[in-house]
Amino acid sequence: MNINHHLNNDPWFADLPTDVQALLAYNAVLKVYQKSQMIHAIGDNDDAALHFVVSGTIRVCNVSTSGNAMTLAHLSSGEWFGEISIIDDNPRTHDAWTINKVTLISIPRKVVIQTAQQYPILYKHLALITCARIRRAFDWIDDATSLNTSARLASMLIGLIGTYGKQVNGDIKIDLRLSQEELGFMLGTTRQTINKIIQSWQKQEFIDMHYGFITIKNQSELRAMMNPE
Repeated sequence: MNINHHLNNDPWFADLPTDVQALLAYNAVLKVYQKSQMIHAIGDNDDAALHFVVSGTIRVCNVSTSGNAMTLAHLSSGEWFGEISIIDDNPRTHDAWTINKVTLISIPRKVVIQTAQQYPILYKHLALITCARIRRAFDWIDDATSLNTSARLASMLIGLIGTYGKQVNGDIKIDLRLSQEELGFMLGTTRQTINKIIQSWQKQEFIDMHYGFITIKNQSELRAMMNPE
């Protein structure tokens, strides 16, 4: 697998100054993780790196003091992560687990910091990754405070279409296995609540769920739920 090929085709990396690209690419390494493998745990501070997802999907999650897990985000092909611990030199803020086989391009923290000290513009580009993440977090907070659970689930499924949607016989299949428990984690609710919504939507033929894969059959109805009058 050609590391330079993947990096040069990434918009964020391509926007870096040429000298910065060369230094980061020269020290980048390829890492492969198997399904259900931890990439890093909350509190980790060793072996910090800036990661680029070449393929696969990563679940970013947290566990509350009561022991309840909550999925905060899914990272997929073309996304960068790990910049926060590089910028502030503090431990990891969340756990990161693979959902399937994942291939990463990793650039050691030491290399990123040394490059940024030589070319301070790199700090701005790292901050842009964080800014995009914060904007998504604000969108999530807006949904959580203004929408009911059905509307939030509809909003999340519509959002997943852009990254994981595949046309199948006129419908859109979300090519990411998501159990009802996982959907509950993502929305901060219970599996039982998700189950009731899913069953209702299946009866109305809005969606279909089979072996953890969701197929959107009526996208317009889901979008209507996102904008209740």
